Amino acid sequence: MLMPFLITADLIFMGLAFVLLKESLKEQEKRATLFGISGVVLALLIGSLILFVPDIRTVLALILGTGAVICLLCLIPWKQNKHALAGTSGYVVDEVTRFHEADSVFARSRLTPMRSDVYEKYYQNRPEQEERDQIRRKKGILGNIGSIDGGYQSNVAVMISSDEIPDMLGIYADSKPSENCRPAKISTEKATQVIKGYSKKLGADMVGICKTNSNWVYSNRGEIFDGNWDNWGKEIADIPHYAIVFLLEMDHDQVQGAPHTPIASESTINYGKGTFISTILARWIAQMGYRGVAQHSRHYDVILPPLAVDAGLGEIGRNGDLIAPQYGARVRAFAVLTDMPLIPDKPISLGVEEFCKKCLKCADACPSRSIPTGEMTVSRGVRKWKLNEEACYDYWARVGTDCGICMAICPFSRPNNNFHKMIRWVVAYSPIAKALFPYIDNLIYGKKWRSRHVPDWISFPKRSEAEDFPKYSTDIKY
Repeated sequence: MLMPFLITADLIFMGLAFVLLKESLKEQEKRATLFGISGVVLALLIGSLILFVPDIRTVLALILGTGAVICLLCLIPWKQNKHALAGTSGYVVDEVTRFHEADSVFARSRLTPMRSDVYEKYYQNRPEQEERDQIRRKKGILGNIGSIDGGYQSNVAVMISSDEIPDMLGIYADSKPSENCRPAKISTEKATQVIKGYSKKLGADMVGICKTNSNWVYSNRGEIFDGNWDNWGKEIADIPHYAIVFLLEMDHDQVQGAPHTPIASESTINYGKGTFISTILARWIAQMGYRGVAQHSRHYDVILPPLAVDAGLGEIGRNGDLIAPQYGARVRAFAVLTDMPLIPDKPISLGVEEFCKKCLKCADACPSRSIPTGEMTVSRGVRKWKLNEEACYDYWARVGTDCGICMAICPFSRPNNNFHKMIRWVVAYSPIAKALFPYIDNLIYGKKWRSRHVPDWISFPKRSEAEDFPKYSTDIKY
């Protein structure tokens, strides 16, 4: 009985080590590759000891048996995080203070003294922000675009051309049915089915539906893109009752280039696609006799990550990003608000809160130290990890991209293959895995970040080579 158990356990161990080796090579994870090689070699060594050193079999049985028991215990599903399963309401501990859109770093950067009436009104109430905002405004949100890669023209052109799509479509965000268009006779179940199917047909990777919680609606308008500054500061009201939230996956290979221009290029590509999809979906809803309001980078009525949580698309991680089941932090979220009756989805638990408490990988790798290393705190009535947005965006201005290191290094962001699917399932359901896997992940993959090879078409020159490429200059306000 002992020999068959030892051989079987060793073969399983070798198989896991081989899969780790194979996937680590694909993912350009040097440290994990070494662990994979070491695991295969160790399995071969154990196999030799089992076959040729009988006296050590009892000790090996104890070691392998302990490992097998731990693995089996990890496969037993336990209760999930009740706070996560309650959605955002599970983290509300006090009355929520709604966020004024004008307080976002983006809105403040676009608020110039040329709009003297609005400018003075804003800083009269927030004088402590003015000096820092003036410094950032001179640099721009992304400073000298693509500066980390010497302003490499091809990649910067991808960023800017993709970002022009939201500019073009922004004025069409709010779609209302014509006077002669009556609400379609369609059941709630069928409408939900069509909307999810149509969203995916248009290119969405994940779709969820929730009721629009007023806590996540901006209190007042603060970002103006259409020149109608009379709307600035107005209370945001008359919000449709349902939110169709969808996610677009960011390509893993491009994300691996963080904080260089390939990841920023992938961000803007997705912002363009998300604007396209949300606008078409809103227009379809209007044709069905209901109101549809697209939510994208040129028109936000709501804060999207909390709505995505309520729509069953993931949890919020330590880095403040949405962590989705298949893609981790490698997603961009968009939405369409509507008064069309739909069936809401239920929030999910992925084990993110428990994992993030121990992992700290994103916080340790963050070059601007914007991500907290401590426990969750209460901000505006919500218990969460509060990102230092000011420091984060200051770093954006330094490198000329949207960085993305925290997104790239997150263990949940690894490719959606069978190996990582298994790990994610275990973490979602096993308290033992939640306790052990953050440390195992840090041991195997490390906590330091280095940029990986990206697809050739989006590759960037080394700094020394970048000087030979022309700098991209533009008057577009990014």
